[in-house]
Amino acid sequence: MVATIVALGVTAGCGGTAGSPSSGSATGPSTTLGPWQGALTTTTLPAPVQVLRSVACATAQRCWAVGSTLATSSAPAGPALVATIDGGGAWAVLTLPPTVGYLSGIACASTRSCTAVGQIGATGVGPGAILTTTNGTAWVLQVVPTGTTDVTAVSCRANGGCTALGVVSGVVTTLVPSHGGTWVAAGRLPAPASVATALSCTDATHCWATAAQAVDVGHEIGVIEVTSDGGTTWTPERVPVGTGALQGIDCTPATDATATATGTGASCTAVGTTATVLGGARTGQGVVLTTANGGGRWASATVTAVAADLLGVSCTAGSCVAVGTTAATAPQAGVVLLGGSADTAGGVWRRAVPVPVALPLTAVACVSLSACVVVGESVSAHLTAG
Repeated sequence: MVATIVALGVTAGCGGTAGSPSSGSATGPSTTLGPWQGALTTTTLPAPVQVLRSVACATAQRCWAVGSTLATSSAPAGPALVATIDGGGAWAVLTLPPTVGYLSGIACASTRSCTAVGQIGATGVGPGAILTTTNGTAWVLQVVPTGTTDVTAVSCRANGGCTALGVVSGVVTTLVPSHGGTWVAAGRLPAPASVATALSCTDATHCWATAAQAVDVGHEIGVIEVTSDGGTTWTPERVPVGTGALQGIDCTPATDATATATGTGASCTAVGTTATVLGGARTGQGVVLTTANGGGRWASATVTAVAADLLGVSCTAGSCVAVGTTAATAPQAGVVLLGGSADTAGGVWRRAVPVPVALPLTAVACVSLSACVVVGESVSAHLTAG
């Protein structure tokens, strides 16, 4: 049976405690969770969208999400790109170039300028694809370097600049826009990194990326890389022992001018799991790593919720929100977690609200403390101000 595509809305307010009648959170100790509270409601997304992997919001109202469609007896699964102009209440499927086969990431610099990344063709072996729009609706394929087999992560800034990470000739490579719809290689991640899973840039020079590093034929661990020259050179950062696969990262710049210029004051949150097995059931424990000094020191935050894997995080609004899946049971229900401020390392992360979906949530984008959009496997969720 195919899962129904739905959008989930939650009314947000301030104050209250976990487990209180108005909070919508799981029963538990009376502990303040911060501004996110409310109850989930559902709205239907358009067919044939089945899985959404990434979401970007330029404002609380205008958002885009990418993923794939449902395969049928007459057609294979294809790319999906949907958009909303009312904060997630209604979604429309946008037309894509016919050669695009799969989309895995999207980022927006404004309500008109966005970049999506993925692959050409439906075989899963590339070549890699980058698409851009300058009006929020019509998407145009860009030219990528020869040998690009996949483009897996992208980050855009408010000034319109974007950076992407893709696999070029077997190496994870920085891709930046040049002229005439062409993207060029700007540098490479250290060799152990096999594919980038997420990317966050605070300006044109400072970026942080999560990537997978193969341990053996059936296992991988997560690594975090940092660049201070726009992606020309990358340096691995030390992560806590026990970190497995890492799937998401979000960084916010420091408020101090000197720290901002050097990137040393950036606050970042990365999420993933303790599990290292490739292609297996989600049997690990959700992992949240935080830094308040640009990656000089990463600390493990305490996750009190039953989360087997965390797949996406957003800290743009100040307080961080992470999404993922609960323990590896059938079904693997989605979970939303709340953390502290983006500039505070560590802290305790708790479940935000019960999520009435049977499949994992994969990505989240927040633009304020009362407006988030969450997407997932056969579901899309949004938090809206009441």
